[in-house]
Amino acid sequence: MRYAGKKGFISVAQKRRPEHAINLIQLAGLVAMLARENRLKTENNVAVIDLQELGYAKLLGSGTISQAVRVKVGRCSESALRKLKEAGGDAMTEKTSEN
Repeated sequence: MRYAGKKGFISVAQKRRPEHAINLIQLAGLVAMLARENRLKTENNVAVIDLQELGYAKLLGSGTISQAVRVKVGRCSESALRKLKEAGGDAMTEKTSEN
């Protein structure tokens, strides 16, 4: 018997690209790394990071952040937004999501 190839179909979920997410604890490390490399942009003593430019689509609220950071990202969880605002930062998003 000969091999006839893969049979079936590819579902929509399989076609969708994986969404790259970053947690607040990872964001704090990213801010520190960019500051060490003198690549961190600041406005009024607030760090400004464009996560979409760095390849991240979503900001999640795991961990804490102590530095004021203004973040541009596609989506942001409610807990991440709350924690950013408590630290004095903000998130510029297309929409805010539950997860």
